Amino acid sequence: MSLEPDDEPGVFERTMLVDTRKLGPPPKPAQAPAPAPAPVMPWRPFAFSHLEKVSRTQGQLAERLRWLTPSAGTLETVCARLKALFDVDVRLSVESAQARPMTELRRFLGDPSFLAVLAPGALKGRVILEIELSLAHSAVDLLLGGAGETVGLRPLTDIEEGVMGYVVLEALKELVPGLQPGVPRPRLDGVARGVDEVSARLGEDGPMLAVHLNAVVGTHRGIVRLVVPSAVLEAAEPAVESAQRRDQRRLDMKANGRRLSALRDWLRAEIGVAELSAQDLASLRIKDVLLLDLLSARPDKGEAGTAQLRLGLGRTGHFAADVFVENGRYRARITDIIPGEPGNPQVGESGGSEENEDFTNPELGVPPELEGAALDDKDGSDLLSDLPLQVAVELARVPITAEQVVGLRTGQVIDLRRGAGEPVDLSVNGKVVARGELVELEGQLGVRIIHLS
Repeated sequence: MSLEPDDEPGVFERTMLVDTRKLGPPPKPAQAPAPAPAPVMPWRPFAFSHLEKVSRTQGQLAERLRWLTPSAGTLETVCARLKALFDVDVRLSVESAQARPMTELRRFLGDPSFLAVLAPGALKGRVILEIELSLAHSAVDLLLGGAGETVGLRPLTDIEEGVMGYVVLEALKELVPGLQPGVPRPRLDGVARGVDEVSARLGEDGPMLAVHLNAVVGTHRGIVRLVVPSAVLEAAEPAVESAQRRDQRRLDMKANGRRLSALRDWLRAEIGVAELSAQDLASLRIKDVLLLDLLSARPDKGEAGTAQLRLGLGRTGHFAADVFVENGRYRARITDIIPGEPGNPQVGESGGSEENEDFTNPELGVPPELEGAALDDKDGSDLLSDLPLQVAVELARVPITAEQVVGLRTGQVIDLRRGAGEPVDLSVNGKVVARGELVELEGQLGVRIIHLS
């Protein structure tokens, strides 16, 4: 059926609408039966049974090696010198570094092989440099004008060992200038005849660090190993901060910037300090006045001053800053970066044994089940009354990520989001304990408590 031009518009549509309503709703299609639920497989943990145990001491050895490695480009300089020496292309690349017990020395060193003994400066310990025997034969043949042919895997003669000693000396000449200040300069101390002599010279006490390098000399490939005892690593690590260490730390932080963006903390602008006992802190009440030992700014009057910008406990250092008011709010301009005081514990350091701790609180010297127990049925709470606490006066604290902390530089301005005349916070070890307002009491500055956390 079709509509003619003379038909009334919309009649057909209305008629069909009425008919549809009379017929009622269309029947629902038959639904397929729901599938049977899949059987649930029980989960069970998977145990890695063949993983090697690595102690914390071994991990620290690998970390120390990072600060003893030469600056970037030094390895290329060594390769360039060896290329000029052999008149063939030379490439060196670090394959791995493993911290293992000294008792496994034979597992890493070949026998026979070329074993050079290196003396790190004036230190008593020794470092072993191994060059795979086939690679040593090829190097000797190249240096003597040959094509780098390997004449069996026989031990090197005295003359061939002297030739290889000369090669090591030339490599050390290029390596030493690239070491950071404070690291002992290695020198060639002789050649060892076999692993037994090496084991006798190094001993079997403590772990060692074995560094594996891939070496390519012309068309010949081989392995170069460096065995460093833990005693040498500990004694050779420079005690002072160096530019190379700071640069390496910046590169590490830049490479892990995405992870740092998820780590958040407070940047605290501290302008004053007071000292009181734990008992006095516990007895603080609203309207009490805490007298200050030091105050470097007067936010109650809107005056400029100085502040220390701290993160966490602030032991590793702080930012020195000038604080001033701009557009009604305090801002901080970083003027310097101050490292932590000597003697403060750093991340990764610890005292005492790390391998066989019987309980988790070595500072107390008692097992967990006795922590907090009475000592001879006497109450030790009175001993806390004279415990001194450093109370910091905070002008403001702003949220900040670890990634933003890495980007802070001298001269940078930070908005503290706090106006002149607003209350200040009192904190102990970074935790806010009270809020108050600056007052003058008999010519001395203090903070009147208006809120207790």
